[in-house]
Amino acid sequence: MKINNILTLGFLAGLLLVTACNQKSNSNNNDAEIINDLPANAAYAPPKAPDNIQGEEAKITYVFNHFWDNFNFRDTSKVFDPNYGEQAVADYIGHFPLVQPDTLKEGIEALFNEAKIENSVFEFFKFQFDNYLANPNSPMRNDLYYETFLDYLIGSGKLSPEEKIKYETLLPLLRKNKPGTLAADFNFLTPDGTTSSLNAIKAPFTMLIFYEPGCSNCEETIGQIKSNPGFNAVLEKGALKILALYPDGNKEIWESYQKNIPSNWINGLDEDQTVVTKGLYMIKATPTIYLMDENKKVILKDSNLNQVVQFFQNI
Repeated sequence: MKINNILTLGFLAGLLLVTACNQKSNSNNNDAEIINDLPANAAYAPPKAPDNIQGEEAKITYVFNHFWDNFNFRDTSKVFDPNYGEQAVADYIGHFPLVQPDTLKEGIEALFNEAKIENSVFEFFKFQFDNYLANPNSPMRNDLYYETFLDYLIGSGKLSPEEKIKYETLLPLLRKNKPGTLAADFNFLTPDGTTSSLNAIKAPFTMLIFYEPGCSNCEETIGQIKSNPGFNAVLEKGALKILALYPDGNKEIWESYQKNIPSNWINGLDEDQTVVTKGLYMIKATPTIYLMDENKKVILKDSNLNQVVQFFQNI
């Protein structure tokens, strides 16, 4: 049987509605439900696409490009109302996966240029974008979108010297291990005392999970993978290998925790803490998940289990 057939059958048989454990149980659909539960005059309503615009993509692009047309950036009482201002930001970010990168870049620039009219409003939007796109606990966090935001922010002329240095230091880290690029290689210790490396793993797909022993979120994620027949099927067929890496280097803690890592996974210890000290990967929270192809080209960066399952269902 072909690998893609194995993957599809396995995940269709064992699909669980898993949620990344370092994120809240939330989604863009939940955001829409929140809006519908609010009084009619509480939430911001962006313009709708005119009837003469044909095609779903064109309609979505129109709404995105005109999202803020009805938003009063000078009315700070509304801007700072979570049901109005913050909810509008969440809805806007929810459109990001639906538009092209150039459209996204132009949209962010246009939004923040509007917000510049009032310093407190600009700071409000800056905080919300930081919180939604970079906070480890945000269900919308996304390094690619955050990078686009920081590109604008650094050149906006609205940052203090200290803020500019902070964001300029952060930007190169965001650009590491992006989807479509080769993942940074590193060595790790295995339970039998031998040393291996990421590039030495041979499989059509590799899932890299940075974990911390005793972390409840990590334990929940490990449990969800273990109980999902889809993951078990592709592991058994050799189509996927999972490397669980403890990056903090404490061998005693790692050894005492080995029984919690499934025997059909690769359990690794970064004894020299190379990943952390050299900044090879940006680990904001644990677990942090990457999915790679057979050449260790990144497919999903800082992902969640739902996205991994969806990827395997769609190949």
